Parts: sequence; C-alpha cells; structure tokens
Amino acid sequence: MRISRLINIMLILLRKELISARELATLLEVTERTIYRDVEALSMAGLPVYTTRGRNGGIGLLPNYKIAQNFLTASDVRNLLTALSSVQTLIETPEIKATVQKLQAMYGTDEFTELLIQDVNWQGAAEIKALAQQFSQAIKQHQLVEFMYSDRNGKLSQRQVEPYRLAYKGDRWYLQGYSVERQDFRTFRLARMESVQVLTAEFVPRSLPMAQLVFSNKFPHAELTTITVRAANSVRDVFAERYGSTAIKQLTDGHFAATLTLPNNESAYRFILSLGNKVKIMSGAAFRSGFKTYLAQVNQLYRDN
Repeated sequence: MRISRLINIMLILLRKELISARELATLLEVTERTIYRDVEALSMAGLPVYTTRGRNGGIGLLPNYKIAQNFLTASDVRNLLTALSSVQTLIETPEIKATVQKLQAMYGTDEFTELLIQDVNWQGAAEIKALAQQFSQAIKQHQLVEFMYSDRNGKLSQRQVEPYRLAYKGDRWYLQGYSVERQDFRTFRLARMESVQVLTAEFVPRSLPMAQLVFSNKFPHAELTTITVRAANSVRDVFAERYGSTAIKQLTDGHFAATLTLPNNESAYRFILSLGNKVKIMSGAAFRSGFKTYLAQVNQLYRDN
C-alpha cells in the first residue's frame, strides 16, 4: 500500500511545481505526518524531493530532475484510466477504485473515452465478481480458503487451498493455488465452487511453478476432431469471435461453411446445440455420431410418459 502511495506522490510532484503537505494528505487520504515520512523515504531513496517552509512553502522536485514534468500526457492518462476501468468491470478492489479516483482527481480527466467497457448485468456474473474480490483479499493477506468443488462430471469434493492468483479467461474466472488435499498446484473455476469460506488461518507463500500455471489453448484430456459445419449468416459473428475469419468460407445462399477443431465431448456438443437450427454438421463422422446421441438424450427428457 505504501509503495502505491509513494508512486502517487511522485506522479503529483511531476505535475506540480510545489504542493503543500496538507493538500497531498487530502488527495491521498492520509495524515500530514505520513506525508512527511513518505517524503523522507523518497529522499533517502535518492529522489530529489525537497521541502520549503513558510506561507508559500511546500513539497517539490528539484528542477533539474531528469524525468520531464509532462512525461504523462493527457492521452497517457486516458489510456491508463481505460485499462483500469476495464479491470474494474471484472473486479473492483478498494486499491483499484482508489487509484482510478486519484488519477481522475489529479489530472482532471472527464468521463468520456473512445473505448466504452461495461459490466455484464447478470446476477450470476455479479456473484462471481464478488467472489473474485473476496479471493483477491485472501491472496493479499495469505489466508487459506475452503470450498466444495464440483469437477467436470459434477462430483463434489471439499478443498482447502492456498490462493495465489486470480485469472480471467474466456469470460470465466479461475483461482490458481496450492491444494492441501492434492499436495500440488491446481486451477479452480469459480463457478464450480460452493460454500466458500476465507479462513483466519494464514499460510507461508510457496515458490510458484509458473510454467504449470500458464493457461493453454489446448483441450486437455479430450479427443480432438475436425468438423465442417454449414451455418446461417445470422450466427457468423459467433464463429468469427471464437475461431477467426480464416475459418469461415462464405457461401452464396445466406450461409457459410466453417472448419473447426473441437473436443469430441459434451462441452462441444452444447456449443453446437446453443446455435439451434442455424447450424448443421456436414462432416466429421465421429463427432456427428456423438452429437446425435447427445440430441437423443436431450430429447428423451421431454418425451411424454
């Protein structure tokens, strides 16, 4: 927290020739005594910070300091605010919120940006976001977390985890941490958690196996197959976003063809089914057979007894 405050002090001093300790304390929501301690720390670190007494005195940087006073342009600040705002739609920690407010206050930026990012207004998304914020605090405070976890087959098991990192990929939140039960690092999807508790017990952080925690675009433990589908132009955007325009070949009858590599499992069947009667599997015998079996199972649920 103090490092963030010291950086903010430097940002302010680079924009202002002189500022009073009282004004700095108000901006950063601390006491004047804290400000003077921070100034002393910056000076001891070799930064040319000085203070002057008197009615027109204050805190400033020596004029021969190498970094230009305008090293952050208005465009730079807008870009920083846009990046922080996009993170804020996913997870709003007190630190992120405070940084956004301080940048807006210090640089006098308006609320308009060329890039508008809005949060998904689903109740489930709001709950996942709140859970992510809860884990964020547990990570900072090195607190163990406990929850019931459902695997891909729906089987529940109790887990106790040392949380180390939150990850957001493909519209899904994940927690990466050390599983006490498995004695190894694991990645957990937040939507599969139930009865989450942050424990008072703290843990000593371990060295992280970064290679093990990298997300892969591959489908682990799944048989991959290549299929070709014929789809209506009304769902072209779905394929363009997921697979890129190079996977699409435009046809002349209001349809297009797409060649996809998918896991031959229920997850892929659900994706195809979500497109309803807009898509037909044209090739990929094994996948087509599995999909038809899946359709029959779904149809069985709605048959009159």
